[in-house]
Amino acid sequence: MELRQLKYFMEVASFEHMTQASENLHVAQSAVSRQITKLEEELGIKLFDRVGRNMQLTTVGEDFLNQVKVAYNELLKAEAIVTEYSDPTKGSVRIGLPNSLASKVLPAVISAFRAEYPDVTYHFVEGSNAELKQLLLDGEIDITFLSPVPVTDDSVEAVKFFDEKLKVIFPATHPLADRYNVSLEELAAEKFILYPPNFDLFKIVTTAAEKKAISLDIAFQSQDFYTIQGLVGAGLGISILPEMILDGTIFKDTKALPLRNKELRRSVGLVVTKKRQLSPTEKLFYQFIKKFFLNHQ
Repeated sequence: MELRQLKYFMEVASFEHMTQASENLHVAQSAVSRQITKLEEELGIKLFDRVGRNMQLTTVGEDFLNQVKVAYNELLKAEAIVTEYSDPTKGSVRIGLPNSLASKVLPAVISAFRAEYPDVTYHFVEGSNAELKQLLLDGEIDITFLSPVPVTDDSVEAVKFFDEKLKVIFPATHPLADRYNVSLEELAAEKFILYPPNFDLFKIVTTAAEKKAISLDIAFQSQDFYTIQGLVGAGLGISILPEMILDGTIFKDTKALPLRNKELRRSVGLVVTKKRQLSPTEKLFYQFIKKFFLNHQ
């Protein structure tokens, strides 16, 4: 079994199509097909069902894929550790980032880090908290920002940097839009536009409401901030969103106000896995970030 075979296998599994996989790999389709066939012969089992021109994983193929991803990432990590050992200032950092932090937190950190280590390259993986946590556990990333920050346990080490307030966003013509601030209790009769239930922001808002015996009327749900903003601007409801998304940006037909409820906030921090060793460059980046936020508190 060769590393090349595993890479080809993962690409075919991702695209479910031999031609598309070969184009993405920049190799001939016949070469990809030959390596997949060779891999199946070595394992003595069929990994794909050929359905027309599509390639669908068999049940055992799906199980094999899950293990291959872990093994492949570990091999890449091992290669990075050796390569970066002599000079971690010229390596690469792969870091996860929740969508809601992308516009404010990351640019400031990267700008400061790049000023000291201009030769480091980056690969950013954006997603929800749940997606990033799973990528961390699967070994596809080893370091990620998260908000809220989970508790340190046997699998991850979490470092909290600060708490971020949430704000309410109104249609510009809403009767409460001219207020200095509002409370959750004053919003009990409103229609809400929130992130989906699997998002931590949804849980923070609904938990705060439940503790005050408020039953939220959730009219719409979307995982895209700009969709939420557009629905609010159209007068279809209000929303509660992170301060960093809303501050310093003017959105058409909406207005954001502070909330008096202190529990409507979320922690922001960094999480690394305890199951795998960070590469030298990732260690450099991790220590820099912790020092950066400590100096800016």
